[in-house]
Amino acid sequence: MDNRHFKLKRSFLSHAFQFFIFAVLMTLLYQLLPVVLWAICFILGLVVYVLFFRKTLKITSLEYLDGSDWNLQLINRPVQRVQISHILDHQAYIVVYFLHARAKPIVIWRDQLPFKQWKSLKVLAKML
Repeated sequence: MDNRHFKLKRSFLSHAFQFFIFAVLMTLLYQLLPVVLWAICFILGLVVYVLFFRKTLKITSLEYLDGSDWNLQLINRPVQRVQISHILDHQAYIVVYFLHARAKPIVIWRDQLPFKQWKSLKVLAKML
């Protein structure tokens, strides 16, 4: 497989991270609020998760072309040619920002790629 073509899988780490933050927040609120208010906050948190956080871009592949040009493949959509403005490496995940305002930034988690491709993407992130 070419080291410039990244096929992304579903990420378990992103769901685990979101669940961990939610669990910590609910534990703190449970200690601070009465049970009825805590239950309302719990239900409100679940509703916010379903309405906003589940609506992420379903990216299947990302292919490096040249310079800042990349091909981006989304599920059930044609391939888009995008230009990267900058890439932030946060060790567990990489955030990719695009030049066009209509293209939302994407987050690529460590478990979405094999180790060799992850290292290759980190090297490309440093080069850009």
